Amino acid sequence: MNYIPGFEPADFGNTLEGLTNRENRPLYKKATLVWSKPQILDKISCRPFFDDDRPLLYAIMRNHHSMKRRDRICYIGLSTIPSNRFKNHPKARDLASRRGETSLSYAFLDEQQSKNVDRIKPALEQIEHLLIWTLWESLENDRKLFTLPGMGKFGGQAWHIINEGYKFRGQMPKEIVYPWMLVRKGRDTTVK
Repeated sequence: MNYIPGFEPADFGNTLEGLTNRENRPLYKKATLVWSKPQILDKISCRPFFDDDRPLLYAIMRNHHSMKRRDRICYIGLSTIPSNRFKNHPKARDLASRRGETSLSYAFLDEQQSKNVDRIKPALEQIEHLLIWTLWESLENDRKLFTLPGMGKFGGQAWHIINEGYKFRGQMPKEIVYPWMLVRKGRDTTVK
């Protein structure tokens, strides 16, 4: 695993499920996202089809012959009413109008596998922000790239995010644990 040189993860001495507060409630909320197979966005209408009108996260990907990587994730977004979101989405139109193919994958929060998630909208807002920060180097998002996760409208929680379904050719991390702690240890002189 590549960390910042000289740093290593702090040893919490437990699994994520074992980290609890005084009331013995888990500190990390677990969210499982199941990503759909990508669908190609039409250059004119730029309107995807959704199975359901529940709140969801989506990833817009670009693909054309001169790109070095296939299905490069260009945009991460959130929609509370998916049928309305793409009526006017300037960034999606911009990406779809470029040369090559533009596709979209979306994910609902799997409520059966997710734990300690009380309200869907604030949860998806925080998860979207974490995904943007995780994938920042290739994204064309205009917002949330310059604000730390947890500094938005709803504040921050500790998250264990699991991505299932479509794999995005390895670009989307399988799991994200936020926050975690990296430490740079000093020289240990306690040993006699």
